[in-house]
Amino acid sequence: MSTTTQVIFMGELFDTIKFIIPPLATLLAGYIGVRYGFKQIKIEKRLEFIEKQLKEFYSPILGRRKYIRAKSEFRLKVETISGRQWKENAQKGIQQSAESVSGEIEYNNKQLEEEFLPLYREMLTIFRDNYWLAEPETRQFYNELVEYVEGWNRWKAKGVTAETMQEIGHSEEKLKPLYDELEKRVDILRFELSQK
Repeated sequence: MSTTTQVIFMGELFDTIKFIIPPLATLLAGYIGVRYGFKQIKIEKRLEFIEKQLKEFYSPILGRRKYIRAKSEFRLKVETISGRQWKENAQKGIQQSAESVSGEIEYNNKQLEEEFLPLYREMLTIFRDNYWLAEPETRQFYNELVEYVEGWNRWKAKGVTAETMQEIGHSEEKLKPLYDELEKRVDILRFELSQK
């Protein structure tokens, strides 16, 4: 091939390359843009789902749990102080009325019946109705919550004996892993939400 032919060939090659590069660059930029857009949509969908999980599942259940816990801790403070004062007064020989003790017991029973048990039932309803929003690690505790609520329902309906309840091991302690999971999951989801 002669030098002139090579120069003409090189010129045509450069003209062809100049003609091909802009459309290829445009296609590549479009491809990258579309991929980025799809990734952003996927991230946005994940964030929307996390918000829904927090708003409709985790926060409502955890809020009820924390409310029950705060009131229960206050009840323990009252019982501890009342018990200590009762003991101190008894040691001093001060005559005391059993009316305050029976009033405290009556109040606690009424609070369980009218306030706490409905909240536990609400927690179960939220779990049941929004089960699809629960992470797999949370779902594993569904049965424990069902059993706890059902145990109280049967107890209040006099459909189970104290001995049976004791043998079953009906206790809120069984829900502690659920409560720990709820706390942990809210922290994880909130962190994930804050990072996007």
